[in-house]
Parts: sequence; structure tokens; C-alpha cells
Amino acid sequence: MPVTRIGGIHLLKQILFLLCIKNNTYKGVEVDMHFIDCLNCFSECGYYNIKRLKDKTMEILLCNFKLGEKPLIAGVLTDSDALTIKHEAINAVDLIELRIDMFEDITLDNIETVFRSVKENLKKPIIATVRDIKEGGQREIADRSSIYRYIAPLSDIIDVEINSGNLLQEVKNLCHNYKKILIGSYHNFESTPPDNVLSGIVEKGKDSGVDIVKIAVMAHNSEDLTRLLTFTLKYRDAGLITMSMGDKGLPSRVFSPLFGSLITYGYITKPSAPGQLSVSELMYIFRRLKIR
Repeated sequence: MPVTRIGGIHLLKQILFLLCIKNNTYKGVEVDMHFIDCLNCFSECGYYNIKRLKDKTMEILLCNFKLGEKPLIAGVLTDSDALTIKHEAINAVDLIELRIDMFEDITLDNIETVFRSVKENLKKPIIATVRDIKEGGQREIADRSSIYRYIAPLSDIIDVEINSGNLLQEVKNLCHNYKKILIGSYHNFESTPPDNVLSGIVEKGKDSGVDIVKIAVMAHNSEDLTRLLTFTLKYRDAGLITMSMGDKGLPSRVFSPLFGSLITYGYITKPSAPGQLSVSELMYIFRRLKIR
């Protein structure tokens, strides 16, 4: 199937269309009906609910948020940031991603101290990530499994790579046991793969049992950017987070949520990926667009 190219006024029309469509229909198909599975559970941050629908779509509620109802902003923190940051610095943040691979001290005692401090002082849902160095991690960590086992009870969402093999299955079991949301992620810092490759990543993630598939790829031109946006629109009911990295991909940090991406990531103190905007910039833009 040929790729639909969206540019200029056509992109604007598409965004306006997405802002106007009803949450319960898309292309005439009802997507909020006929629940066949409903899992209700409690995390440390509060109530969350995952509803799985007949057409393999899902609705995820986390604390006070319905993922996909409005653009949610995740801010990235390291251990030194988390222990010193002022509460007013995270006013624009809905969720906090703690990037353990970016921590200065990765001893279990320090990790626990940071997670408990964020929960008690910042009071935001936590995404726990121990990124593999092959997919953008900042350091080699030999035993990521032990860290995931340790932080699972202290997290609300856990992120692990789709291509991490046995580790993905282990983290999936942790999420099941502790009633956490699982993000299966894929990062490509070289290019934006063809659509059939991206579709395969989504299918592999869903077949592996992840709740949300996250795709972060490098954009070298506007076609890469618009192609990922079109892909996001196509799979908007599958539970996706997408972003184009690099200078050419920067607009995706704003546009992807309008096309169906559940969360956009910004930095609080310093960028953790190419092309990131600050959380304050993201919130300012969303408010100017009157979608927050």
C-alpha cells in the first residue's frame, strides 16, 4: 500500500480532524463497546484499569488519567535530579520516567531511595526504565533483571525493550504479579524503518503481551516524520507511543499525541533523547492549542 504523504495544510486539516472525532468512534467503527476482559487493580499511585476490547484495542486508565484522552507529558529524571528538584519544576509533568541507566549510583539502596523519594515528595506516577545500551542506554548494566525485580513494586509503569528476549518475559511476569502497566519499546537511532517493519514491531509487542508499544525512530526528513504520524494514526487504537527523534522529528513531540500516541516525553533538566522539548515547552504548546 502506498504511503500517504501529509504536508502543509493537509497536515493541519488532519490535526483538526483528530481533535474533532469522537472518542468512541473511528472511521465509523465503535471502539468503546463489548468489553471481553476487564482487569481492575490498585497500584501505589491509585486506581488503574485496563479494558481489552473485542477488536484488540484497549483503554488504559492510570490514576486520574485515561491514556489517549488528552496528551500526557512524561518528564525524565535521573537520581541526582530526583533528589534535588523542586516541586514547581514538575508542574507541567503528568508522569515521571526514572531512567536508572542514567543514574550516577545504581546500587539497589540508592535506587530504592530515589523511587520512594519521588513517590512521597513529587507524587506523580512513575515509569521505570533500565534502558539497554544498544537502544540508547547511557551505561552497560550487566544484571538489569535484578533491578527490574527490585523496582517493580515501586513503579506504576515499567518499560523494557521488545527485543530483549527472556528479559521481556520476566518483566511481563513482574507486571502481571504486581499489577503494573508494561511498555514494550523499540528504538532506532539510525533511521525510520519501512511501515511493514514498524507493523511487525507492533505485532511482536502485542503477541508478547505488552500493554503499550513504544516506537522511537530517527527522522532524516519530513517524509520520515509524516510517515510515522500516518502510521500512528493507523494504529491509534492499538495502544502506542511514537516519536520521531532528531531535529527533523521534533514536531512529533507535539503532533504524535494528536494522531493517537498515548504519551509524549520531554526533559525537565536536560534532554535524554535527540529532539526533545522541555516539559514546560510542551505544556505551553498544548495549552495554546487548547488541548490541555
